[in-house]
Amino acid sequence: MILLLFVLSLAAFAGARLSDSLLGTDFPDFYCAARMLAAGHGHQLYDAAAQRQCQAHYTGRVGTLYIHPPFEAVVYLAVAWLPLRRAYLLWSFLSLAFLAAAVRRVANDNLLPWDWRLVLAASLTFVPALLCLVQGQDSLLLLWLVVLAFTALRGGRAFAAGCWLGLGLFKFELVLPLVLVLALTQSGSSRTGLAKGFCLVALALAGLSAAICGWSVFAAYPEFLAHLRDQPFAGISPQAMANFRGLAYFFFHRESSWVIGVVSILSIAALITTLTYWRTARVVASGRDDFDRAFAVTVVCALLVSYHLNPHDLSLLLLPMLLLCGEAAGTKTNSSRLWIIALSAILFLPPLHLLALQWHAYVLVSIPLTALFAVGTTRRGDSCA
Repeated sequence: MILLLFVLSLAAFAGARLSDSLLGTDFPDFYCAARMLAAGHGHQLYDAAAQRQCQAHYTGRVGTLYIHPPFEAVVYLAVAWLPLRRAYLLWSFLSLAFLAAAVRRVANDNLLPWDWRLVLAASLTFVPALLCLVQGQDSLLLLWLVVLAFTALRGGRAFAAGCWLGLGLFKFELVLPLVLVLALTQSGSSRTGLAKGFCLVALALAGLSAAICGWSVFAAYPEFLAHLRDQPFAGISPQAMANFRGLAYFFFHRESSWVIGVVSILSIAALITTLTYWRTARVVASGRDDFDRAFAVTVVCALLVSYHLNPHDLSLLLLPMLLLCGEAAGTKTNSSRLWIIALSAILFLPPLHLLALQWHAYVLVSIPLTALFAVGTTRRGDSCA
């Protein structure tokens, strides 16, 4: 009943704000990209002028451009046949379904000491998840795919895990570092199965992209991204990125060779730390693999080293926080457990995100996120004390 009342209240709030929110969300970009495909204009998908013309026709406004790979626009065809407002509501419902499916999937593997419905209700108060819903973004879809990959790999189905991660390539800046770490840390048939599944789906998505946009898309899309900052409403704000890039930008106030160097050093250090943890995790607890915690810190690492990260992308943080807090709830009190709970509470509760958004300094969220990564990569148990 609590969950039902909460969802109904959320729906009422969204409905009341619908007219205003649609003018400032990202959903019209995805909607118009799908409309362009449906009209047979896929070859113009990365023509900025064509995108703006489509936006003006279907939404009555011109805003940020569609910058994701072409195959993701196919997903939005599921709602693009509706008028904009109804399509937005339907996509919001689907995003809630993705979130519910992700939480229940984790619960079905007995990884949560709490009822999954209460976890779902709590997850709806996580600001990045709410931003994803309000903006009509796709981060909750990625969360569901990563959860499916996690449970598949945990159950020894590496090929399926690779396929699920391949489907998440619409956010390749997050998926690629995640796949890189997993490919380097899995052994034998697991590594081979993961690579095969990922490469198979990646090739299929590349073929789909060529089918809807033509082979020229493989040159047009990189060129479009390379010159994106020259476009008005580019949607690139390093000060709003809670990762190493945003943190470096915060101190240097501009993107320069120094920023590139600092980001590269921090990213390499984080990747090496994650790879090292995967190796040491195999010898703790009398040889039992500490897979859940290793996967959790890998997801956090992928968020930190990603080159592009928006606030709603931190929806992916729900998985590692659930895994780390679930582990902490089942162990005896030690410094590592207390730090994990404290940092997760800071990252989960709204004040940090709301204040950072209000101050236009969302990059500051990277500080507790980096601290959570550091604590997560320490050995658990008595050695953490």
